[in-house]
Amino acid sequence: MNKNGTSSPLPQHPLAQSFLLHVTPGALTTVVFIAFKPIFDGSGYPPLLAFLLAILFVDVPVLLGIMLFEGKKLNGRLSLKGVVLYQEKISWGMFALVFIGAFVVVFLLITLITPINAFLTERLFSGLPKWMFLEEQSQYLAYAEGALVVTFTFQLVVTGIILPWIEELYFRGYLLPRISRYGVWSPLIGGLFFGLYHAWQLFGFLTVFLLGTILGYIVLWKRDVRLSIGLHVVANAFARLAFLMAALSM
Repeated sequence: MNKNGTSSPLPQHPLAQSFLLHVTPGALTTVVFIAFKPIFDGSGYPPLLAFLLAILFVDVPVLLGIMLFEGKKLNGRLSLKGVVLYQEKISWGMFALVFIGAFVVVFLLITLITPINAFLTERLFSGLPKWMFLEEQSQYLAYAEGALVVTFTFQLVVTGIILPWIEELYFRGYLLPRISRYGVWSPLIGGLFFGLYHAWQLFGFLTVFLLGTILGYIVLWKRDVRLSIGLHVVANAFARLAFLMAALSM
């Protein structure tokens, strides 16, 4: 019995395969987002809605589909058994302690890195169309309150709850164990690839890379993917809820 709870050595992905499994879903989602955007021009809804539909109809199905396909090969049926690993459930006391500590550390580090991100965005990505900067709040002033409430509520559900949950199962539960041969370097590699997966927001690469790396080390340390799921969902949901509250207060 190995540390992943299986009776045989865990098959490892070649680095090139892991890279493709990390970045391909994000690349496809970005292409569909850009293709969907013109459909919403003049509709009264912001481009964010096109992005959310790309997440819902492309990114989530691709991530789940890859895992379920792997489960079909392993189990003869559509299942995540043996696919999503690092499921050693730690005590709730330890869970709370690690969760709170990690949340504070992530918040502080992201606060520190935000000015660097802003500087790099201005220098390297200023040529991108403004609508691609989905978290730039000034662009939403042009839309009616009702359209914003609908869009931001949808955002809260899709990228505040559904997407981070699926991403953690996929990136930290499925892909990370399969590059575990790199030991303490595996979360760093996974974090790098996770940042590149977010092709629709490469201007925020440093933040995403940092988040993915920290979540990877936490999961590698405690072998409990629930920690990264909880942290990712809370962080995303909090940010999306702030957008919704801002729309309601307009």
